[in-house]
Amino acid sequence: MQAILQVGFIVAIHIFFIFLLDLKKGIWEQETLKQAFLIYSVLAFLLYISCRMSLVTRKPSYNVLWFCVSTIPSTGFLFLLFKNTGDDAAEFGFVDMKFDSGVIELVVIFPFIFFIVQFLLIIALWVLKIPEDKG
Repeated sequence: MQAILQVGFIVAIHIFFIFLLDLKKGIWEQETLKQAFLIYSVLAFLLYISCRMSLVTRKPSYNVLWFCVSTIPSTGFLFLLFKNTGDDAAEFGFVDMKFDSGVIELVVIFPFIFFIVQFLLIIALWVLKIPEDKG
């Protein structure tokens, strides 16, 4: 039950920042909403797995690690997306990543980065747990 509450809290933080920063622009098509729901369901499942792995150890430091890794990089990326929503031209040598509706950022780029972070966290928690299982 604790894992579900913690995952819900992390999801609520992300939804809060997405709406606070007004990253979702306009009305999305029905098919886009279905894809977003499917993608974010997979991400929530990965978040749940990594949370369970951190809670099974019964070490508060692992749970703090899970919380920090699950929030700091992704909210930082959301703020980066917000910063890039202005009308300023891209600096010399940089690719301009500005899209109109927020679909590419919130349905492709953000989930991909969050997936990589959670996947690496699951591997890290698994590696950290191996010495405990042997001893």
